[in-house]
Formats: sequence, structure tokens, C-alpha cells
Amino acid sequence: MKALTIAENAGRIWRVLEETYTITSTQMMKRLELDDVAMFAAIGWLARENRGECYISNKRPLDFFSFG
Repeated sequence: MKALTIAENAGRIWRVLEETYTITSTQMMKRLELDDVAMFAAIGWLARENRGECYISNKRPLDFFSFG
């Protein structure tokens, strides 16, 4: 996957999180039409940019991520 594509997807994810603050990974992938590899590569990009704290949970019903 190209770095430019990862960066673009990171920007798309950031914009969705600004609107919704918290969203499930499944909802995010569906909304942006990303597969899991593309989405989590973009999340890694955001984490690398130090965009704030990242909250990730695998507990239901909390299965979500957000950047605070």
C-alpha cells in the first residue's frame, strides 16, 4: 500500500472522527469503504502523527476507537 493512500485514508478517518467522535471499526470501514488493512494502516498513520490519545477497545458494546 502506498504511503500517499494511507495518508489520504488517515485524513478521511480523522474527518469522520471530528464529526462523530466515537464510531465502531465496522461502521468506519463501511462508511469509508475500507478493508481492515487499509483502515488500520491509516489508524497507525494517525498514531504516528501524535494526533492525541487513541482509544481502542475490543469489548462489546464498546468495540470502538476514537482520538481525543
